[in-house]
Amino acid sequence: MNNDNMFWNGGSWVTKEKEERPQRAKIIDAHYHIFPKLGSQKEGIDPALRTRFWQYHSREFNNWWRVDTGEKVDQQFLEFKSNNMADMPNVNFRLIDYGKARITIDKIDYDMQFYTPNLINNELPPERGIGEMNLAGVDIGILQADHVYGDLANFYGKAMRDYPDRFIGLAQIWEPEANNEVRLAKLERSIVEQCNKGLYFSVEPLAVMEKDVSLTDPMFDPLWKLTRKLKVPVFWFLDDRTINRSDMYMRRISELAQWVKKHPDINCVITHGLVPAAIIHEIGIPYEVVEVLCNPSVFAEILFPAKFPDYPYPEGQKMLKQLRDQVGANKLMWGSDSPFGLTMWCTYKQSIDFIRIHCDFLTTNEKEQILGVNSANLFGIDPYHPN
Repeated sequence: MNNDNMFWNGGSWVTKEKEERPQRAKIIDAHYHIFPKLGSQKEGIDPALRTRFWQYHSREFNNWWRVDTGEKVDQQFLEFKSNNMADMPNVNFRLIDYGKARITIDKIDYDMQFYTPNLINNELPPERGIGEMNLAGVDIGILQADHVYGDLANFYGKAMRDYPDRFIGLAQIWEPEANNEVRLAKLERSIVEQCNKGLYFSVEPLAVMEKDVSLTDPMFDPLWKLTRKLKVPVFWFLDDRTINRSDMYMRRISELAQWVKKHPDINCVITHGLVPAAIIHEIGIPYEVVEVLCNPSVFAEILFPAKFPDYPYPEGQKMLKQLRDQVGANKLMWGSDSPFGLTMWCTYKQSIDFIRIHCDFLTTNEKEQILGVNSANLFGIDPYHPN
């Protein structure tokens, strides 16, 4: 057996770098999470609404286990045939420990494993995240900020102060009230005082609150004015999770195309692998999405382990090659969605090695761009380690 491309680190065999580089590029995860105990947050939307938001967020899940027998039950207990939260099933949805949610139907409890089972106390402190990143060779995690976690601006700020150069926090705003002066002031403090570096904008709350507005609606103009003033990028989550999911996604892409024309000076990232995993095998990556990405200010988070079941994702590699050919490697940013991705898809290291070791159609420079250089450039930080 030829061990020339491996070395023993005392605990396992590790792949050597394929070639010596004059400078080593940083690896930056464009989609990472740390959080206090889920459900404990007081900042942000009302905790009761957040729990209902979790249920809405999980409406398509079918990985349930009956608590009393341990039997696996493949049923979508949370699905409902409208976009109105009032129509959600009344199942006493609640979060319990070890990354689980529990529901009760006809006095029978069922558990859903929606996060990694080693999520003790349903929290992921920065120290755990740094340990995970260190083992996988990741330098920085960009902290996306969905409302189901609460408003974590202060939590992110403390993590960045305690562990400089390991995290980049994104701030949030309650999108249905994005023109509210109090919410805008809070967003500004999140960035100016807590040193978060971008805005995470989700369309899902617009669906949840039944607010049918376009991304270019004048109600958002004060938000974009503030974003421009603060000189921060926008990270878009464009999945409303409505029953007409594909049509709604394409509507959002059309709106984003118009938004980019109005705000060409605001950099932005389409998150979660561009097209939601639930519909990518229905619509692929439409031309309209590629067209938006061709704008100089628009970038894409690559998240193919969510879309395909088998490592190292040959179908995902084919799709990544197509994207590289269409828009260039300089537009693509690797993200893992850890720790959620570790529940369903692969290990953290595999989520990187899918590109780092495989994807032979990419040059070394292109891999470095996707795995960190592009993210570093977006936030104006040095993409390389010092010699």
